[in-house]
Amino acid sequence: SSLETALSHIPDNIPLGNQRYNFEHFSDPEKIELYGTSEAAVNQELEVTFAPKGRRDDSAPCPFEFEERGPGLVAVVKVLRDVLHEYPNSAILQKQGHSVETIHDAMVDLRRIYPHAGSREMISL
Repeated sequence: SSLETALSHIPDNIPLGNQRYNFEHFSDPEKIELYGTSEAAVNQELEVTFAPKGRRDDSAPCPFEFEERGPGLVAVVKVLRDVLHEYPNSAILQKQGHSVETIHDAMVDLRRIYPHAGSREMISL
Protein backbone atom coordinates (compact mmCIF):
# COMPACT_ATOMS: atom_id res chain seq x y z
CA SER A 1 0.00 0.00 0.00
CA SER A 2 1.05 3.61 -0.43
CA LEU A 3 0.86 4.25 3.30
CA GLU A 4 3.05 1.25 4.04
CA THR A 5 5.59 2.38 1.44
CA ALA A 6 5.65 5.92 2.81
CA LEU A 7 6.10 4.77 6.41
CA SER A 8 8.84 2.36 5.33
CA HIS A 9 10.82 5.19 3.74
CA ILE A 10 10.82 7.88 6.41
CA PRO A 11 14.19 9.68 6.18
CA ASP A 12 17.18 8.33 8.10
CA ASN A 13 17.44 11.52 10.15
CA ILE A 14 14.42 10.23 12.13
CA PRO A 15 15.74 7.74 14.73
CA LEU A 16 15.13 4.03 14.22
CA GLY A 17 13.19 2.43 17.10
CA ASN A 18 10.08 0.77 18.45
CA GLN A 19 9.61 2.66 21.72
CA ARG A 20 7.12 5.32 20.57
CA TYR A 21 5.26 3.42 17.86
CA ASN A 22 4.90 -0.30 18.41
CA PHE A 23 1.99 -1.74 16.48
CA GLU A 24 3.71 -5.03 15.61
CA HIS A 25 1.82 -7.06 18.19
CA PHE A 26 -1.28 -4.93 18.56
CA SER A 27 -3.92 -7.20 20.00
CA ASP A 28 -4.52 -6.37 23.62
CA PRO A 29 -7.56 -8.25 24.98
CA GLU A 30 -7.59 -5.99 28.06
CA LYS A 31 -7.90 -2.86 25.91
CA ILE A 32 -10.58 -4.47 23.77
CA GLU A 33 -12.51 -5.41 26.92
CA LEU A 34 -12.00 -1.93 28.39
CA TYR A 35 -13.20 -0.09 25.25
CA GLY A 36 -15.79 -2.68 24.16
CA THR A 37 -14.57 -3.48 20.63
CA SER A 38 -11.31 -3.77 18.72
CA GLU A 39 -12.54 -0.77 16.69
CA ALA A 40 -12.73 1.42 19.79
CA ALA A 41 -9.43 0.08 21.16
CA VAL A 42 -7.62 0.90 17.90
CA ASN A 43 -9.16 4.37 17.83
CA GLN A 44 -7.97 5.04 21.39
CA GLU A 45 -4.48 3.75 20.63
CA LEU A 46 -4.23 5.93 17.50
CA GLU A 47 -5.26 9.02 19.46
CA VAL A 48 -2.87 8.33 22.34
CA THR A 49 0.01 7.45 20.03
CA PHE A 50 -0.29 10.09 17.31
CA ALA A 51 -2.13 12.95 19.03
CA PRO A 52 -1.35 12.84 22.76
CA LYS A 53 -1.98 16.59 23.06
CA GLY A 54 -5.10 16.55 20.90
CA ARG A 55 -5.58 17.65 17.34
CA ARG A 56 -3.88 20.68 15.86
CA ASP A 57 -5.76 23.11 13.72
CA ASP A 58 -5.95 22.62 9.97
CA SER A 59 -3.15 25.12 9.29
CA ALA A 60 -0.46 22.55 10.18
CA PRO A 61 0.64 20.48 7.15
CA CYS A 62 0.92 17.33 9.27
CA PRO A 63 -0.89 16.83 12.59
CA PHE A 64 2.20 15.24 14.17
CA GLU A 65 5.90 14.84 13.61
CA PHE A 66 7.46 11.39 13.53
CA GLU A 67 9.62 10.74 16.57
CA GLU A 68 11.01 7.46 15.23
CA ARG A 69 10.78 5.12 12.27
CA GLY A 70 10.82 1.37 11.98
CA PRO A 71 8.75 -1.80 11.86
CA GLY A 72 6.63 -0.81 14.87
CA LEU A 73 5.36 2.23 12.98
CA VAL A 74 4.93 0.43 9.65
CA ALA A 75 2.83 -2.22 11.42
CA VAL A 76 0.07 0.36 11.99
CA VAL A 77 -0.94 -0.31 8.36
CA LYS A 78 -1.83 -3.92 9.16
CA VAL A 79 -3.70 -2.82 12.30
CA LEU A 80 -5.74 -0.33 10.25
CA ARG A 81 -6.31 -2.84 7.46
CA ASP A 82 -7.52 -5.48 9.93
CA VAL A 83 -9.90 -3.21 11.84
CA LEU A 84 -11.28 -1.65 8.66
CA HIS A 85 -11.86 -5.15 7.29
CA GLU A 86 -13.74 -6.04 10.48
CA TYR A 87 -15.60 -2.69 10.61
CA PRO A 88 -15.73 -1.37 7.01
CA ASN A 89 -18.24 1.38 7.90
CA SER A 90 -16.59 2.36 11.15
CA ALA A 91 -18.08 5.62 12.40
CA ILE A 92 -15.40 5.75 15.09
CA LEU A 93 -12.51 5.54 12.63
CA GLN A 94 -14.25 7.80 10.12
CA LYS A 95 -14.26 10.58 12.73
CA GLN A 96 -10.49 10.68 12.28
CA GLY A 97 -11.27 12.52 9.05
CA HIS A 98 -9.82 9.93 6.69
CA SER A 99 -11.07 6.97 4.76
CA VAL A 100 -9.37 4.56 2.41
CA GLU A 101 -10.12 7.04 -0.40
CA THR A 102 -8.75 10.13 1.34
CA ILE A 103 -5.53 8.57 2.68
CA HIS A 104 -4.08 9.17 -0.80
CA ASP A 105 -4.19 12.93 -0.09
CA ALA A 106 -2.36 12.39 3.21
CA MET A 107 0.33 10.42 1.37
CA VAL A 108 0.74 13.21 -1.18
CA ASP A 109 1.24 15.58 1.78
CA LEU A 110 3.89 13.24 3.23
CA ARG A 111 5.64 13.18 -0.14
CA ARG A 112 5.73 16.98 -0.11
CA ILE A 113 7.06 17.06 3.47
CA TYR A 114 9.68 14.32 2.82
CA PRO A 115 10.60 14.86 -0.84
CA HIS A 116 13.66 12.58 -0.79
CA ALA A 117 12.09 9.63 1.03
CA GLY A 118 11.77 6.56 -1.14
CA SER A 119 11.35 8.47 -4.38
CA ARG A 120 11.09 5.38 -6.59
CA GLU A 121 8.48 3.66 -4.41
CA MET A 122 6.39 6.80 -3.89
CA ILE A 123 6.32 7.87 -7.53
CA SER A 124 2.87 6.30 -7.98
CA LEU A 125 1.34 8.55 -5.34
